[in-house]
Amino acid sequence: MKLLTRYLLSQLRRPWLYVMAGFSLIAILVDLFDHFVDFMEAGTPPQQILLYYLVLLPTYMPYLLPISLLLALLYALWQLGKNAELTAMRACGLSLTQLITPYLLTGTLAAFLLLAINEGFNPWATHWTRQFQSMQGSAHASRAYLAVNLAYKNVIGRRIWRIGTFDPRPTTSYEMRQVHLTQQRPDGSDEFQMDASRARWLDGHWWFENAETLYYTTNNAPHGAVEKNPNLEMPMLSEIPRDFINEIKDSEERSAAEILRFISTHPDISDDARKRLMVDFHYRLAAPWLCIIVILVGVPFGLHTGRRGMGMGILLALLTFFAYYIMMGLCLAYGKAGTLSPVVAGWLPSGIFLVLGLGMLWHNR
Repeated sequence: MKLLTRYLLSQLRRPWLYVMAGFSLIAILVDLFDHFVDFMEAGTPPQQILLYYLVLLPTYMPYLLPISLLLALLYALWQLGKNAELTAMRACGLSLTQLITPYLLTGTLAAFLLLAINEGFNPWATHWTRQFQSMQGSAHASRAYLAVNLAYKNVIGRRIWRIGTFDPRPTTSYEMRQVHLTQQRPDGSDEFQMDASRARWLDGHWWFENAETLYYTTNNAPHGAVEKNPNLEMPMLSEIPRDFINEIKDSEERSAAEILRFISTHPDISDDARKRLMVDFHYRLAAPWLCIIVILVGVPFGLHTGRRGMGMGILLALLTFFAYYIMMGLCLAYGKAGTLSPVVAGWLPSGIFLVLGLGMLWHNR
């Protein structure tokens, strides 16, 4: 790494850490004020509260990371401009592209990091924190995790599940109670129906307890006596715990990959529901690239702060930043209403502000 690159990044790193720490603390305090009474009434141990906030904090990263990068960049450029360092660098023959390349690489790395967090951690974390919140102050906290009367249809596998209670925690082996499973033939007739008092996910497949199976003819007439098994291994079932967990999640608790899996396992959903899901899918993929956009937009405003003071540049940059979120909210609303296509609804704000940032950079070259 060149000495100049290290120096430019060092000017960004310290204010970014301060801003990120400050915003993170504010986010935690706001949430704590909202749930403090619940924690006290439930007698939640301090270590559990700490774990809750360690899991919760990354869910704020889609908002905290772009704004912290923007403010840190504005401060870094203001410092460089105030001390005439930018002027000296340009006088030495360095182009604007060479000066901002370290910051663009930082924004790109931040975008990929945010994409990985959104896909790999935040869906689970959002679901877990909501379950944790629902347990506080509950007289039946051990049952707060349970999904009740869950119905699931595997169209490809031609199986219909009706589950009395489903526990989505791995520590319980994804326990199900009062399971009723119907296997159908390609013509739609029932091949067999199975009732089990309990089902658990062990060794990579389902195990049913106290299973009773009744087979049917093609005319849906019972065929033979009921087969009873105290323990029945079911490796032929293609359903995995993630399918049932995805079924009980809210839309914001699903990653882009989980949205596609939900659509593929529900080919009979309505066109309106499919469009709404695809709007969320494209938004999940487009949102992380705001980390690059804030760099492109922030550099011209940062150069402005160095010449004329910090206040106006920060104000204009923040107005642009919030304008992005207003446009994104409008596009998502119109996309889910069917006015805009899912691709346009998810990517239009990013495209517009990307062009805006590139145009502003070209003007300041």
